[in-house]
Amino acid sequence: MKQMGQPIQDRQQLHHIKQILLQSSRRDALLFILAVNSGLKVSELLQLKVADVMDERGHVRNSILFQNDRTTKHKWFSINSELQEAISAYITERQNYKPSEPLLKSQKGTRPITRQHAWFILNKAAKEAGLEGMSSHTLRKTWGYCAYKAGVDIAFLQHFFNHSTPAKTLKYLGIA
Repeated sequence: MKQMGQPIQDRQQLHHIKQILLQSSRRDALLFILAVNSGLKVSELLQLKVADVMDERGHVRNSILFQNDRTTKHKWFSINSELQEAISAYITERQNYKPSEPLLKSQKGTRPITRQHAWFILNKAAKEAGLEGMSSHTLRKTWGYCAYKAGVDIAFLQHFFNHSTPAKTLKYLGIA
């Protein structure tokens, strides 16, 4: 079992959680895949609109420029093949959508799922996969950990996470 709040370092566990969520719904799986491939907070993911990920011709964009509604900060990230596949499958299944609608739309109306419901979905899948659960930063830390292990510069990650020192970022990522 992984200690709560630490990044998920095992790729098989990540895959297992993804498969559990795919059995539930493509929306729930997309929430997870977005989180581990973007580094955005769950509250930021819930702000995404369909138009943020789909162009006017109905194709998945190559990248997303995201502006946090609360802080007005901009974040940019590339849409990799796994994320592109997940978005495409979800949008195809969803069929009827408007560009201005939330990407991760609730089944009850026109609003996005709530932050609490998102964490319920993610924690349930994590527990099913044998993890103690997820903190509010587990998936951001997972993205950062995977990026660091793939060779992304610690200075970039320090800036992304808004940390004062590289040591603080390494500690955040669970790297001794």
